[in-house]
Amino acid sequence: PSYRRDLQRDVDLMEEIVRAYGVDKFPGTERSRFMPSTEADRLHSFESALRDRLIARGLTEVRTSKLIPRDAIAFGEHAIELRNPLSEDHVVLRPSLLAGLLAVLDHNIRAGAKRVAIFELGRAFVPPAGNEERRLAVLLWGNVTSSPHWRLHAQDRLDFFDLKGVIESSVPWTLSFRREHHPNLALATRIYRDNQVVGLAGQLSKSLTTKIDASGDVFVAEISMDFPTVGLGSRATFREFGKFPAITRDIAMIVPDALTHEEIWKVIFNPREPLLEGAEFFDAFVGEEAEKLFGPGKKSLAYTLTYRDKNRTLTSEEVNAAHAKIRERLRSDLDAELRE
Repeated sequence: PSYRRDLQRDVDLMEEIVRAYGVDKFPGTERSRFMPSTEADRLHSFESALRDRLIARGLTEVRTSKLIPRDAIAFGEHAIELRNPLSEDHVVLRPSLLAGLLAVLDHNIRAGAKRVAIFELGRAFVPPAGNEERRLAVLLWGNVTSSPHWRLHAQDRLDFFDLKGVIESSVPWTLSFRREHHPNLALATRIYRDNQVVGLAGQLSKSLTTKIDASGDVFVAEISMDFPTVGLGSRATFREFGKFPAITRDIAMIVPDALTHEEIWKVIFNPREPLLEGAEFFDAFVGEEAEKLFGPGKKSLAYTLTYRDKNRTLTSEEVNAAHAKIRERLRSDLDAELRE
């Protein structure tokens, strides 16, 4: 009707019908039933659990802009430039989350911070096409704790192994690390998951550390999160203490300098001897002195292997037999020269 100027849309007419008919006469909708989880639900649960783990390890979450300056401190190379940037601080799409974390570190150092342990979950834009990738970035710098200056020693500084421990204990995948070269890192490693590169970790180069005016080493890592989401769950396992004594045996070997700890570890545990409880690396002899003794391109590594049975006390003959199998595998698979 001409006098009902408020009825302009179809929804206005529906509302009028409901009012005239009576809203109490329409049946309600059941919303208490179980709804299957979606990919978005799983992603939210995954990232929430990941955040909780990182925070529990003493890290603080930060949020940085997806747009970074053209002259970012590092990790902004080959970034995609905006046609009409609003300011000089927001000129290019970030190709890496690390550019923003380094800016946060620089700001905190100027404010007098003695320790910075931060992480960010966000999207990076990979050049040249600008494909979006979900990533996790971590940065560590400074003291292990907030102890007074007179109590701090060299070993009280955060190092690469703190970074590696945070990643391995927080991310729910089995990862491996391999040395690599990177222009922004003095010590660089590629992070692998099932022989697929998923990230980068290392120590920031001295030239970049000087730009930030950081006293000490800066350690950074960035990992792709674009994988099928799985619940973090609990990876903790429990077992009772061994009632019977353990027996240890040492293995010292001369191997090529390029041979990694991971390769040796795989040979020791695959296939795993039933009596082998664990192994521990305890000595490395490398460098010029090692080459003088063992030859060019050689080094010496030593491991302690622990044997135990949960039901009885082992005999020396049983341990020697299991130990001999591992020694033979090291000799045949890695061409290791075993030292007596």
